[in-house]
Amino acid sequence: VNYSPSTSSGTTGTQTVYVGNTTAGIYSPLSGTTLSNTGSTTFKWYPVAGAQYWLDVGSTQGAHDYYSSGNLSTVLSQAIANNILPTNGSPVWARLYWLQNGTWQFADSNYSAFGNSSKGVITSPANNSTLTGSTVTFNWSAAAGATGYWVDAGSTAGAHDYYSSGNLGNVLTTTVNGLPTNGSTVYVTLYTLQNGNWLSNAYTYTAYSLAAASGVLTTPTPGTTLTSGTVTFGWTAGSGSSAYWIDVGSTAGAHDYYSSGNLGNVLSTTVSGLPTDGSTIYVTLYSLIGGTWSGNAYTYFALNATGGLAQITSPTNGATLSGNSVTFTWSSDPNATGYWVDVSLVGPGGNDLDSSGNLGVVLTETINNLPANGSTVYVTLYSLVGGQWLSSATTYTSGP
Repeated sequence: VNYSPSTSSGTTGTQTVYVGNTTAGIYSPLSGTTLSNTGSTTFKWYPVAGAQYWLDVGSTQGAHDYYSSGNLSTVLSQAIANNILPTNGSPVWARLYWLQNGTWQFADSNYSAFGNSSKGVITSPANNSTLTGSTVTFNWSAAAGATGYWVDAGSTAGAHDYYSSGNLGNVLTTTVNGLPTNGSTVYVTLYTLQNGNWLSNAYTYTAYSLAAASGVLTTPTPGTTLTSGTVTFGWTAGSGSSAYWIDVGSTAGAHDYYSSGNLGNVLSTTVSGLPTDGSTIYVTLYSLIGGTWSGNAYTYFALNATGGLAQITSPTNGATLSGNSVTFTWSSDPNATGYWVDVSLVGPGGNDLDSSGNLGVVLTETINNLPANGSTVYVTLYSLVGGQWLSSATTYTSGP
C-alpha cells in the first residue's frame, strides 16, 4: 500500500511525515516538542516496505552520544530509559535509519530535553565532545528571566583553575584561552542568575591532544643506534599539522648538528655529518599546528665507529715478515661495509708498496713485493664505517 504525505499536529509542534514503502520518519514523540519525564521515552516510526531500522539519539544532529540501537530488524519502535537522556532542557536529536535494498537512508527529528528551562544550556561545543584547540568559544541558549551568566572551566568538577568569566550579564557566549592540549578531561560549569540565585549546569569535555595532531618520528626507530653519520629521518603526518621542522643536536632541544627550517608538508629529511662516537643524539620534530610550532622529542645513539674497529691479526703487530710475499688477515668489524690496505716503507698511511683499493668485506690481502731486507714495513688497514674510512696501523720488520 502506498500512502500520501500526511501532517500530524500537536499543541507544541507540527511535523510532516511521509509513510509507505519508500520513506520513513519518527511520528512519536512529535519533532519539535519537549520530552517528558516518564520512566522512558518510546520513539515510534512509520514503516517502509522491506526495511530494517536503526535509531541514534545524541546531543547534536546525527550524533549518538546518548544512544545507538544497532540494527533493530523490522521493529517499529524503541524505548529509551530517561536516565540515559539529559534533563537540563538541552537539544536532543534523533536520527532514524532504514535499510532498504542495501542502502541506508535516514530522517532527523529534534527535541528539547525535559528539564529546568530557567537555566542556560551550553549548545556548543557539544557536551562530551573533544575540543579543537587550547582556545574554545562556548555558546549557550538563553534562559527565560535570567539576568546573568557565568562560566567556569577547570581540571576537576566545579573547578575554575583554567578560567572563570565572572558575571557576563546577558551575553550568550564566551571565549576561553589557555585550555590544556594533553587529552585530559576539562570540566565546564555554566551558571545562570535567576532572582539572585546562581543555578548551574555541568559539562565535561576532552581536551585537544597536541600529541595526536603532531607528526611522529618513526624511522630510524627512536632509541636505537644509528648505522651511519648520514641518516634519513621519516615521520607520520599529524592530523592537525600543516608543516614540519626538525632539529638535531648534542643536547635536548639543541640544533648544533642540524636545523632543517620549515620543510612544508614533506615527511622525511636527510641529515649528514652526525657524530660516530657512540654519543647520544637528540632529535626534535616540530609540527606547525594552528600557527604554533609544537615539538616531539626523541633520542638516538650515534654509531660507535671505533668500537669493534677491524685490526690486523696475522702477522701480529711488530713481527718479522718472511720473504717477499705475505698475506695479511684482519678481524671483522660488524659496522664496516668495506676494507682497504695500504703498505709503505715511508711511514704509516703511505702506499708506495701497495694500495689495495676497496676490498669489500674480504678479510685478507696478499702483498708480493716486500723488500726482504730488514727494513721497516708500515701497514694501514682502513675500515669503511658509516660512510667514512677509519684506520688502524701496524708495523713490521722485513725479513729474509
